Amino acid sequence: MKTVLCDSSSLISLTDTCFIDVFYFLSKKFDVDFVIPPSVRKEIIDRPLSIQMKAYQLSALRMKKALSDGVLIEVNADTELEAKNILSMANTSFFVRGKPIHLIDLGEADMIALAHALNINLLLMDERTTRMLIEAPFRLKEHLEKELHTNIMLNKKSFEAFRDYTRDMQVIRSSELLTVAFEKGFISKEMFEAGLYALKYNGCSISFDEIEEIKRLVI
Repeated sequence: MKTVLCDSSSLISLTDTCFIDVFYFLSKKFDVDFVIPPSVRKEIIDRPLSIQMKAYQLSALRMKKALSDGVLIEVNADTELEAKNILSMANTSFFVRGKPIHLIDLGEADMIALAHALNINLLLMDERTTRMLIEAPFRLKEHLEKELHTNIMLNKKSFEAFRDYTRDMQVIRSSELLTVAFEKGFISKEMFEAGLYALKYNGCSISFDEIEEIKRLVI
């Protein structure tokens, strides 16, 4: 059995593009557990429904059903102190003009802390900065240097502490999950291709070049 810890970003991307059934398919056919922390449940279900956010209610209801169906599973652990420690490590890793660069928020730090506490190595997350900080921190540094038009300095102690903490973690995006579903025969080639673009326009941090590369590899 494989366990995937899900962030709100990918859940929303897949649900808003009518691909929530991907979770059902992979959960039931391949025994994958898709787990979420209480903070994600509150963001994707409780808050939209409690304040009647009309634009998000349909997605919230779909995800609420997935939770009641056992396709999404809520898990919890006491990670408050660890999350704050992760925030400190991540947000003091890179400096510009002597000031630390804020890279992640408490929600992302809580996800990482929960994954560590529950020994979950696979994270589903569309948010680009956190994913790059875990998997390609030097590429993130280069990206920030191009974006800010200046040199980025490393705080070696914080940088290496965060890298060691997340060393065994792998981050996948909603686009990768859709690709797995396509390769397992869940959707047609036309739906898969259209779905990649739909995910891009619904928050998944995937470039047009990456979409073309995925199409070359699997279609």
